[in-house]
Amino acid sequence: MNLTIEVLAAFIAGIAALLSALFSLISFIQIRKNQKVSTFSEISALYDQLIGFRINHPEVLSLSRKWNSDMLGIIYKQANKKNKEWVKYYTFVELCIGYCNAVLHARKRKLIDKDTYENQHKPLVKLLLTEHNPIISDIIQERKYISPYIESFRQSLRKEGWNWEKEYEELAKSPQKFKAILPG
Repeated sequence: MNLTIEVLAAFIAGIAALLSALFSLISFIQIRKNQKVSTFSEISALYDQLIGFRINHPEVLSLSRKWNSDMLGIIYKQANKKNKEWVKYYTFVELCIGYCNAVLHARKRKLIDKDTYENQHKPLVKLLLTEHNPIISDIIQERKYISPYIESFRQSLRKEGWNWEKEYEELAKSPQKFKAILPG
């Protein structure tokens, strides 16, 4: 009779362990879904901020064409109205960097599926980093102010043959260049 009780106890313990594992798996799946939804919301909010800023300050793209390393000093001085334009531009670049970091981080953690990343987010990250290559390059040279996600992304594309400096110049010259950056 003891053997039957022991077998029954082992069976119940096995079922309990199996149910515990099943509930853990279900919890993990639910947490992962919540992380993906939260990531989607965060990235969408960053994108909306980016677009809103660009609509309210269309000059940021023309300012990107005038950027040089001396502008970093001007941002901190804000001595006149012209210098304050550079603060707006720098703020826009910070929004771009925030969006790019969020996307690249989410992709690394597999919170964005490959298809969505490749067809929607990667082309936009590529475009933003190309449009603002001079300031991004300046920030990267400092090595302590840019995320490893952006550095890695830029290095990866460079290995694939993407020349950031050349593409930056070509982008301003030819609207056809968008075809090389954006899918479709």
